[in-house]
Amino acid sequence: MQESKGLIESNYGIRIMGIKPYRAGYILDTTTGKKYIKTCQYTKERVMFIHQAKTHLLKNNFQHIDPYCLTLSKQPYFEGEDGVYTMVNLIEGRECEFDDDKDVLKATEALAYMHKASHGFSPKYTGHVSNNLGKLPVYFKKRLEDIRRLRRKAERERNSFDYLFIENFDGFYDIGLKSLEILYGSKYNKLIEVTKKEGMLCHHDYSYQNILIKNDRTSIINFDYCNTELKIYDLVNMLRRRMRKCNWDIHKAKLIIDTYRKIEPLENDEIKVMKSMLLFPQKFWRVINRYYNSKRCWAQKNFTSVLKDVISEKEAHIQFMNDFDDL
Repeated sequence: MQESKGLIESNYGIRIMGIKPYRAGYILDTTTGKKYIKTCQYTKERVMFIHQAKTHLLKNNFQHIDPYCLTLSKQPYFEGEDGVYTMVNLIEGRECEFDDDKDVLKATEALAYMHKASHGFSPKYTGHVSNNLGKLPVYFKKRLEDIRRLRRKAERERNSFDYLFIENFDGFYDIGLKSLEILYGSKYNKLIEVTKKEGMLCHHDYSYQNILIKNDRTSIINFDYCNTELKIYDLVNMLRRRMRKCNWDIHKAKLIIDTYRKIEPLENDEIKVMKSMLLFPQKFWRVINRYYNSKRCWAQKNFTSVLKDVISEKEAHIQFMNDFDDL
């Protein structure tokens, strides 16, 4: 980063007094305050898409985000020898704790306000920007196929992880089929068409480290994975993270959903698609997929422990889903 100091100063018209590593980039002490800078793992076109998304939110009065600092040439990035750089003003605050009810409600309110401000998002340029809108049935089918394929692999290898996976295959696979059945029986395609027509922005990585809390302000940062998507994608991901920390307590889920829809409405069709998404054995698929597609000689014990945790949640998860229709 020291080698790039002059390049940064010349592009942004600032003077840097100090540099220290932070997350995937660096904190800079500058004449205009603290900044966070990093090299991007994606293209200039992707940066422009994210810039449009952040600009849309700001124009719609959602201010608690990290817009890009513009260069002297009014660009949200500059190109260095080792890639594309972006810079934002550093937002201070502690990371959200998903096992704390107050933090979770603050995160829920912030998400709802972000989605409310996202209405009408229609980027002018989307070149080279992938979009997964409408692909949920394809992903569910592909992951169920992965589970079946990996079972055949487990039957050939037969260690303790393999036996545990085989023993629990039928139950989790059937849950996945039920999830897909609910999705096919929903108005998912209608929701997709409405989203395409009216515009909506999804953060796509709404996790604790991207939610910063300071006093009464909750900020959302790191829009690297944002895209046009059903707003319930973010809500479901947050619910999953919270439910795993409270043994799938339906009352805590109701509190989250009620808090969200006081700010941003949820239709019955969206609730039904949410049920399908929450039911799908995502964690089960992720654990076995990572196990069989990684160098496992050193990690079998760890993966087995994680798989046991997933299995231990199953009963509470099923009860949660049985109660979900009453929300």
